[in-house]
Amino acid sequence: MAHKRAIIITAVGAGGKTTYLERRAAEFVCRGMRAAVTTTTHIWKPETAKPSGSGAHRDYIFHAAGGIDYAGTLEESGKLSAPPVEVWDFILEEYDAVLVEGDGSHCMPVKIPREGEPVIPENTDEIAVIMGRQADGRRLDAVCHRFDTEKLPSGIVTDKMLEEIADMFYIRPLKEKYPHARVFYSPSEYEPEHWTDLARLPELPVTAVLLASGFGRRYGGNKLLEDFDGQLLYLRALNHVTRALGKKRTVVVTQYPEIMDAMNAEGITALYNDSAAEGISASIRIGTKEALRREDTEAVIFFAADMPYLPSDEIRRYVHQFLWSGKRYGCMESMPEHIMTNPGAFRLKETSGQLLGLSGDRGAMRIMKQYPHDIYRYQIAETAVLDIDVR
Repeated sequence: MAHKRAIIITAVGAGGKTTYLERRAAEFVCRGMRAAVTTTTHIWKPETAKPSGSGAHRDYIFHAAGGIDYAGTLEESGKLSAPPVEVWDFILEEYDAVLVEGDGSHCMPVKIPREGEPVIPENTDEIAVIMGRQADGRRLDAVCHRFDTEKLPSGIVTDKMLEEIADMFYIRPLKEKYPHARVFYSPSEYEPEHWTDLARLPELPVTAVLLASGFGRRYGGNKLLEDFDGQLLYLRALNHVTRALGKKRTVVVTQYPEIMDAMNAEGITALYNDSAAEGISASIRIGTKEALRREDTEAVIFFAADMPYLPSDEIRRYVHQFLWSGKRYGCMESMPEHIMTNPGAFRLKETSGQLLGLSGDRGAMRIMKQYPHDIYRYQIAETAVLDIDVR
């Protein structure tokens, strides 16, 4: 009797596609079926996945923990691109379920596709349209890949808006193009919280480190102690952090006695940096050691004291979503240029050795850039993450 062709499930849209496919693949494996995850665009190959193919396909099949295989052409970046036709035919014959990532969104939670997107196998059985609920409560133009004011006005994202975007740009046209497939909307698994009342939210298990040891050479002096719209520059940044995460969770690393005294008076932990001349790595090491000393800390978040515009609600939402993501690293991403920036977030258990090994005047961003597949990126308007470098 001929082997039945694998069921094909394709995920399109934005934030949460890989998570959705891996969850579905795990369900098939639990039922004793063989499942392979692949792509028509690009997908990250898990670090633990090892080559497991044989014969002509040995370079295209990778076995990962949990019994799930990944199929594709391995690129230098560590991503898998679409497998060759013969490998595609092979996995359809060898596996019971083939799960396809058919769209890219530049790590953003919402997307408007352009012409030619998404890329879906003709014989797909199911098409899941994913939109990231982590966009809830944020401006659409900051979190939407390929945002176009001629197609959609900007506004504050809601669950209803996500569903309408999915329906307008994906579900209706895909049902017409693939009448044989089941097309449905599946919001990401993230459960948004009510962000308007920060005081009512539970405490997050992090240590927030405000880096306040800089010399201000480009500025021409100690900018941290200068007036900025009626408040010292470092205090404006600090107040956003403490309002978001709490004074108890906040640590200030500084070389300035004035800041040390002010923090002691406020009941905020202040740590003296006697190696400020070495550069920013000295502050990072001091902050990391303090975070390790605190038994209830899961992650350490580094904030720059010269970033006065970053709102507390964005900080709170970013840290919560980073913890939820399961990624080792997190950063904000200045839009529209997709520039990685502070605050940088690090899972303490997995990254403390890397942080303590830093030296010189290079920050912790260089660590996470080595692992682009393991970074949670939080898109934000560039005006919110400006730092003060000149008078």
